[in-house]
Amino acid sequence: MRRLLRDNGTVVSKATTRKLISASGLTSAKPRYCQVVRDANKEKRVSFCESLIQANDTLGNVIFTDECTVQLHNNKVVVYRLKDASAPYVPKPKHPLKIHVWAGISKRGATQIVLFEGIMRKEFFVSEILENTLLPFIRQKFPDNHRFQQDNDPKHKSKLATEFLAENNIDWWRDWPSESCDLNPIEMVWNELKASVSKKNPRNKDELVSAITEFWGKTMTKDKCTKYIDHIYKVVPVCVFVNGKPTCDLPNRIFEEPSLGKSISYFNEKLNTLEMYQKAIRLTSRIDVSHV
Repeated sequence: MRRLLRDNGTVVSKATTRKLISASGLTSAKPRYCQVVRDANKEKRVSFCESLIQANDTLGNVIFTDECTVQLHNNKVVVYRLKDASAPYVPKPKHPLKIHVWAGISKRGATQIVLFEGIMRKEFFVSEILENTLLPFIRQKFPDNHRFQQDNDPKHKSKLATEFLAENNIDWWRDWPSESCDLNPIEMVWNELKASVSKKNPRNKDELVSAITEFWGKTMTKDKCTKYIDHIYKVVPVCVFVNGKPTCDLPNRIFEEPSLGKSISYFNEKLNTLEMYQKAIRLTSRIDVSHV
């Protein structure tokens, strides 16, 4: 703000600037980050969500999948010190150990979690992910019908992968729009996984692997998976409301009630009521997502 005033020929002190900011009702905060969505994908997201609303899709036969990275020394640390003392240094390696994971969740439970290091090649993806993990899960949990969700990563769309999917009758949900991590409930699972690992404060690779597998084995029950998937019932109508832009935390701010056991139609109809529509307008007007 001081820079803006100075550029317009007005010079003020830091103290005066702080008073002006306070008087205007503004406060400082760290920015929150969300997925960037390009204009072309905004349109695709809206069309996709509108189709889910029209069908009142329960998402009951969808296997949501994704990959993430968990690393050592990724913990946020708070230290206490005397007022006149310097904060202690916390050693942090330049290249912390990283473990990559792949997994899927559905309303019939979670897949096995696959851990790996380095870059996932298409050969590994087909043999270890599709053949050894996904296919047995589908045969056990979805003998009737299913939809396999994955993002548009090049290795997911490779000739090797698509041929395997076709040969084994795996129903790849190709309608999935790009840049739509907010529509994938497993993204929330990754947040919980990383928080759980952080609390255990693993010190080496074995402890990191143990923390990851323990979380997955104990936490990711069928009920837990269903809770995360049902949250998408809120996200879908909000995605349409914001014209395909990132939904961020808007779904939970607009709809404060739990989503478990509800439906997409339930929240879509609520959003179309005057009271809820006005609430959504107020909340979105406070968030600048024009650049995303």
